[in-house]
Amino acid sequence: MQLRPPPPPEKQKKVQFKFGDEVEAFHSDGWWEGAITAEHSGGKFAVFLRGSKEQIVFEEKDLRLPVQWVKGKWEPRFEQVQREKERSLEKTGTRPSKVAKRESSSEPKADSNCPKEVMKFTQGMQVEVTTDDDGFKGAWFAATIIEPSGEDEYLIEYKTLTNDDDTEFLREDIRACNIRPCPLEITVVDGFEVMDEVDAYYNEGWWVGVISKVLINCNYVVYFKEYDEKITFKQVDLRPHQDWLNGKWVVPSEV
Repeated sequence: MQLRPPPPPEKQKKVQFKFGDEVEAFHSDGWWEGAITAEHSGGKFAVFLRGSKEQIVFEEKDLRLPVQWVKGKWEPRFEQVQREKERSLEKTGTRPSKVAKRESSSEPKADSNCPKEVMKFTQGMQVEVTTDDDGFKGAWFAATIIEPSGEDEYLIEYKTLTNDDDTEFLREDIRACNIRPCPLEITVVDGFEVMDEVDAYYNEGWWVGVISKVLINCNYVVYFKEYDEKITFKQVDLRPHQDWLNGKWVVPSEV
């Protein structure tokens, strides 16, 4: 067991939590690290707890900013410092784009993962995009190509994700290797079977998983290996998984 002094009380200044914030939530008589995944009315927030790998809705009073015990003193977490810097820039109208921040920290890794030859996309094309950001790995989100924004890079507009104010759909610069055409529509007549690989619609995106149990009334338990988690879905929220390989769609049984 690791020990540390209790964190100092937070300042009286009211904290304005937002989607994506790193927080600590009071749950089961302890403080659990997590991230805000949704904002609800009445000052409530959905938080994904990394330790238990579950999403729970908390009241604002049960959340606090994460701090770390470093060399005998309490310091704010690096992610929280970055978030506060972004909000300060946002107020002055000079906030950098979310993607620019991600590229600056992980560009070499993205370069090594991208093939030399990537598909070209045209303005207005309906696509799906993905990211390796923590908490979103393995998910694909519907989007529209707005315009090219650099070499093998495109400005896209999400069809389900919005900005912090929920006033317009979020736009980002995305590398071409993280963009793909929309999958083919496959009609499932007889339902899914155990071990079928599927995409499940959850938190505004499609997440790859495997059917682990067939329930009554066209309900299925889906196992997500990336997060070691099981969630129940209706059949209407599932689709057969397909991979975009060498310029064509392939179902797992054909690989």
